[in-house]
Amino acid sequence: MPPADGIRPTDGVRPADGARPEDRTGGPLVVLVDSDYADTPYDKWSAEAGIRPSLLVSARRYPQYRHIPGARSFDAYATGGEVERAVLALRPRTVVARSEADVLRAARLRELVGADGQDFAGALAFRDKVLMKSLLREQGVRVPEFAPVRLVVDLLAFLREHPYPVVVKPAFGSGSTGTRVLRDDADLAELLAAGLPEHAQAEEFVDGDMYVVDGLVVDGRPRAVFVSRYLNDCLSYRSGAHLGSVQLTRDDPLVDRLAGYARRVLDALPTPACTTFHLEVFRTPGDDLVLCEVASRTGGALTGAAVRAASGLDLDEEWFLAQVEGAAHRVREVTGAAPGRSAGWVVFYPEAGTLAALPADPPPYVVEQRLRGRVGIRYEGGEKSGVYLAGYVVTGRDAAEVEQRVGELAAWYGTSVEWTR
Repeated sequence: MPPADGIRPTDGVRPADGARPEDRTGGPLVVLVDSDYADTPYDKWSAEAGIRPSLLVSARRYPQYRHIPGARSFDAYATGGEVERAVLALRPRTVVARSEADVLRAARLRELVGADGQDFAGALAFRDKVLMKSLLREQGVRVPEFAPVRLVVDLLAFLREHPYPVVVKPAFGSGSTGTRVLRDDADLAELLAAGLPEHAQAEEFVDGDMYVVDGLVVDGRPRAVFVSRYLNDCLSYRSGAHLGSVQLTRDDPLVDRLAGYARRVLDALPTPACTTFHLEVFRTPGDDLVLCEVASRTGGALTGAAVRAASGLDLDEEWFLAQVEGAAHRVREVTGAAPGRSAGWVVFYPEAGTLAALPADPPPYVVEQRLRGRVGIRYEGGEKSGVYLAGYVVTGRDAAEVEQRVGELAAWYGTSVEWTR
């Protein structure tokens, strides 16, 4: 990991003005924005720090940020190159990027302008699932058997050694997009007819419950760590089922165990000195831990909102302020939600049809709701795990009560949402 006394500068890359990265003190703070304002109210956080960042916002999110002076909208945010040109022209001292799709380009931009933060090699270790698993296996962390798949024959060769079920996914994917579970030859034929994902990888199917560790690294070590368990799985969007998660309180022995496991994984990777992280791990019926994957960004859906409801700590806000304030920012250290105060989230996906009505007035244990669906719009079913119609944050005394309430909420939603087919 980078040294604990600060964020590592670029490795041998000179900034555009010829000055050494460690000599640069000027330049604006640039934020690449492709997240909901409810998750990242950068204007409020910036006011706390006494700064005014330059916000470069995707066109689809811009309506939520148009009230912020200087926020700029980009139609081809992900592919047009205008965001990159804007950053290079601004020559910032810091580039902040929360969304996973922005991780690699933000890292490369930092190297080009000599800005603080995660470098490209470190970012790649968290985005390329083949590289990630290779690095972790070298350090003795158990991962599924896997192989890169560049040609059809690579997948066929993997299947000769590893019987069904087998998972095929994009090595750079997010939100479970493009992930397929092959259970027999018919599934294989369907995948091959559709075409392999770009930069695909194959891995053995791991039977077990999926646990998640979310947290914040500051000055090179995890300061805030939270453990949760998925309700259903990340491919629920394809079947129309809901996806949920419940926070474990720190009196659960799994919290300390999984927090320690996350530290081991982060130590084995080139983890930035300042980052949020989102780690998914299988707990098998034999009580073994097998890594699914880990990302150097905040968890999706309503992960941050559920952590905030359970603990009062906002991972994204603390991460943002730690980047812009440096050593002056102090983070409250915490592991797991406090006993007696759990929370969770649940999201519901589009069906195939026209949305006629979304439910209103959820039960009182719902402390936050996000309604993204638009009545009168036709949908074709779920796209990815992070694209949902309605999401809710649920509170309870412990994980069991939250899970029970999520089930009640799912029943309430199912009888209240209306579709025209």
